[in-house]
This record gives sequence, structure tokens and C-alpha cells, in this order.
Amino acid sequence: MKKIILIVMVLLILSGCVPEEEETIKIGGAFGLTGFASAWGEVDMNGALFAVEEVNKAGGVNGKNVELVVEDIISDSVKTVSAVQKLINVDNVVAIIGPTWLDTFGGAAPLADEYNVIMITPSASITAIKSEQKYENVFSTWYRTDKEAERLAEYLADAKQKKIALFFGNDPFWQDITNYFRDYAKENNLEILGDFKFNAGEKDFRTLLTKAKDLGVSAIFFGMNDEAGLFAFLKQREELYPESVLYTTEYIEEFAVEGSDLEDYLSGVYYVSPAEADSSFAQKYKERFNKQPLFSASNSYDATKILLEAIEKTDTASAENLRMYIMTNEFETATFGTVRFDDIGGLVGGKFVIKSAEERKIVG
Repeated sequence: MKKIILIVMVLLILSGCVPEEEETIKIGGAFGLTGFASAWGEVDMNGALFAVEEVNKAGGVNGKNVELVVEDIISDSVKTVSAVQKLINVDNVVAIIGPTWLDTFGGAAPLADEYNVIMITPSASITAIKSEQKYENVFSTWYRTDKEAERLAEYLADAKQKKIALFFGNDPFWQDITNYFRDYAKENNLEILGDFKFNAGEKDFRTLLTKAKDLGVSAIFFGMNDEAGLFAFLKQREELYPESVLYTTEYIEEFAVEGSDLEDYLSGVYYVSPAEADSSFAQKYKERFNKQPLFSASNSYDATKILLEAIEKTDTASAENLRMYIMTNEFETATFGTVRFDDIGGLVGGKFVIKSAEERKIVG
């Protein structure tokens, strides 16, 4: 079995020697560094690493340096469980950042409660993770799908775009957001005329687009499983249904950068996104890693900062104390500004806006 184990140790050198093991706080990182989630896993790791570096440069946590121990989940459900078990049982980490896409690789979620370890995922929907069971030690700093769906439904109602088609890949995250959108569509008197599903790897959407056109929808709300599918969908929509108006989530802005293959196909494409809270984060991240902070980079940075603050303020590795601190305090984040966690472990705070993918500016 192919396994990549990365151990990232970030230390502030004050005396020219490595501190004793007891002077180091070990936190785990379960990230998808290989496989189809690797683009997300890389930025999950970088965001966490960036936060650890900042904390260590500022003197650590209560005078102790922080070590980030990273395991590759290999974009696989079974291996995600194995990676988390190793971090807990072999590496003896205090808590875990990740796993990447915990809503997709959900088998690891029960381990947080089973082993009584705090787990904060930066790239998974908390409502999808806890759709069937509440895991009290699991938190998420990813965008709230319920709030995104609510904002988009309100915008569509105000824009008089009330006949909607849904185009989504078969994935727990997309299923979660469409479930909420259906509820908010009813509240805002929107009519869902078509609900089209497709599997990962599909790249021919011509039949579905033709059906949507025949239905006379005023807007299409969509989400793709991968970049290749996204490119195929937008290109075929330009050929078959160029007058259609498309909406999606913030994930598209990571692909729709200037000079990308998608740039010619973004006319009439909009997305719901959190209002930018800390514009300086992107610049600092780019200086450190020589690349833009795509996907969940800031969410992972926030998750790590929140976790380390909880460890510092409680001065403990106790999951009970860490959980209580996280649940009862507000936090300043790069992604959302001032936030708190609600009773299911998701973030509350900040606001969502609608942006033009083509012009990269807020329209509502």
C-alpha cells in the first residue's frame, strides 16, 4: 500500500538546539496530499503550517513550540480512517486539523468521539458531516452550506429568476447544499423545474443542458466534481445554451483565475461567496508559499489558529476543556471576520454575497 507520511516540524530556534519533546505540543494534520482531493489537501496543509509558523515565531503556546504532524489520507475513505488512527494512537497528537473533505470521507468522524480528540476540518460541510449523527468533538471552519443556499435563494427571488434547474455531481457536499436550497427555494417562491445528477468523471452534459433549455429555466444552480467536468460543462453551455444564467458556490473562483482555460466561458456565471474579511491574508500567504491561497487555505489557517488559541487559553490537552472553550468563545478569522461556533460545530458570523465570475466583483 502506497503511503506518504510527511512530518512537518516548525520550530523557533532560540538557543541553537531542538527543544525537549515535552516542550513541544503536537497537533495532527490529516490532509489529502495525493489522489483526487490533493489540490485541496495541499492548501489545507499549507494553511495549517502557516498558522503554526506564526504562532511559533510569536513564542509558541504558553512557551512551547508547536509541531504539525501530517498524514496523507490519499483521497480514500479507508485510508482516511487509518491516517487519523495513526495520528491519535501512534503520534499521540493533542488534536487534529482535518481531514480534508471529511463530508466525503466521513468514516473518520466517529473517531473524534471514540478517542475523545478534537477534530476541526477546514474543507467539509458541517451539516453534511452531522446529517445523521452529532459528533460533539467535530468542528468545521468551512463555509456553511445552509447559509450559502439561503443567500442564493433570496438573491434569485429578488432578481425575479424563479424557474430553476439544479445540476450537481453525486457527492455528499453537493447533496447537502441542494437539500438546503430546496427548502429555501420554497420559502422564496422559487420553482425547481429540473434536478439533474451525474457521476464523477462525466464530461458530456449536452443532453441535460438541452433538457434545461427546453424547460425554459431562468437560472441554473450547479456544482461539478472536478475541474475537467467544470470546463466541459461551461464549454458545452456556451455552445448550446449561451443565454442561460449560471450560479454556483465559491469553489469556482479557484479555477476562474485570470489566464485560465475557463476565462472565455464565464459570461453570465455568478457564485455565492463569503464577503472578504482579511484582504492581507492572501498577500502574506503568497509571500510564504509563492502561490495564491486557493480553496480552503484560509479556512485551515483559521482552524489551526482557533485550535491553538483554545490550547493556550485552557492550558490543557483535555478534549472536554478544548471543546468547551471552542463552543463558548468568539474568534477573529481571516475568512469570515468575527465568528463563533453553533451547537453543531459550524461557524456563525460574517455574511455571504453574490459575485460575478467574469468581472470578479460583488453584484449582490
